[in-house]
Amino acid sequence: MRNSHRLRVGVALATLLAPLALIACGNEEDADSSGGGSSLSIVEPIKDAKVTLPFTVKVKSAEPLGPTDTGKHHVHLWLDDDSENYLVVESDTATVEAGMKATLSGQPLGLAPGKHIIHVSLRNANHSPAGSETEIPVELATGTGPAPSPTQSSSEPEYGNGY
Repeated sequence: MRNSHRLRVGVALATLLAPLALIACGNEEDADSSGGGSSLSIVEPIKDAKVTLPFTVKVKSAEPLGPTDTGKHHVHLWLDDDSENYLVVESDTATVEAGMKATLSGQPLGLAPGKHIIHVSLRNANHSPAGSETEIPVELATGTGPAPSPTQSSSEPEYGNGY
């Protein structure tokens, strides 16, 4: 009789604790690879693409992107390990052109021909990390591609609040 009572208590405890164990384990497919709550991916160019200047970087973000002065998220985009020299991207696309300089530092982006890693990081309006980053390798070929469309400006864009 004593063993059947222990068995019933054990089954009851297992029934009560099983949902908690499932919640604690989570689902890997639902988690962002960077550990943050928002997702960010590079849609264009594709991994290992050979690009020529100018080229477009297109991102997909779970968060709405917009000007920093509106309080919306934005993206920092940089090449290789030079995370201090980034472009502030306030929409889902950025055109990378010859001679471009980083938004805040004014330093060249390092657009020499060869292999590079494009990094993007989702940022809060105050430039603090918002929890999602990704990167892809590309090869910058010599020469240039087609001229920018008439809607693209070669002058530096304005980024609210001096950013």
